[in-house]
Amino acid sequence: MTVEIDDKLFEALSGEITPKFLATASADGEPNIVPVISIEPWDKHTLIFGDLMIWKTKNNLMEQPRVGVGVLTTDMKCWTLKGVFEGFERTGERYDQVGMRELFRYNAYSGLRGCGSIRVEDARRIRGLISPARIAEMAFASIDSLGVKFDHTGPMPPQVTEKFSRSKAAKFISFIDTDGYPVALPALTMFPAGHDVLEIGAGALKYPDGVAPAVPFRAAAAIITSDPIAYQIKGTVTGFVNRLGVKLARLEVDKAFAASPPIPGKLISAAGTTT
Repeated sequence: MTVEIDDKLFEALSGEITPKFLATASADGEPNIVPVISIEPWDKHTLIFGDLMIWKTKNNLMEQPRVGVGVLTTDMKCWTLKGVFEGFERTGERYDQVGMRELFRYNAYSGLRGCGSIRVEDARRIRGLISPARIAEMAFASIDSLGVKFDHTGPMPPQVTEKFSRSKAAKFISFIDTDGYPVALPALTMFPAGHDVLEIGAGALKYPDGVAPAVPFRAAAAIITSDPIAYQIKGTVTGFVNRLGVKLARLEVDKAFAASPPIPGKLISAAGTTT
């Protein structure tokens, strides 16, 4: 069922440099989430975005059209959406609108290859990102990250671990929700507890008015900072730990990927090289 994007969400999605994330899934249910800053509203029911070096995302869209979208503004307003990918266009008004963005007009890597469209089926505001509960989760998760040295090896190379240790960053997590859609949810309380584990406030792992899937489940997480450098990790949420009554989920990481030019989608080895 198509829903209408309200005015505040429309404004948030229209920001040319506002962090936006696109969550997809492969045919076998492996979640994927990457920053796609070009996402913008076409009308009150449709989002459009540019095809620019989103190879894995594009493959997933061809296999499984259900998607999740997340947007986080600089003043900490956040929404999560679900929708259905409707295809790519290589000519027409939508293509022209996306192509006029500075991201594509002056891109040093490649031009716009197509304009994708998403029919919005659900849109929810995420509230309480700076509530006492979220602040407590962030505090305990970040305390664990203080002991992580950035010169060790593991599934997350030092540069990836260091990025996820930052509090001033846009972090989102994705998994397959109970309705079969990949979700894009804010994960600002996510911090490394090692080069193979991320801890995240348990409250981040459920869609508004929903419930989190039963552990263990596969998840993907992405981060973008003001650099702007982005990474994606994939792993399994295996269980929970308690820190003085604060519940944190453990995401055991098995892969890390570059998610920004010039090598988006490339697997990063433990030594920090790409393969």
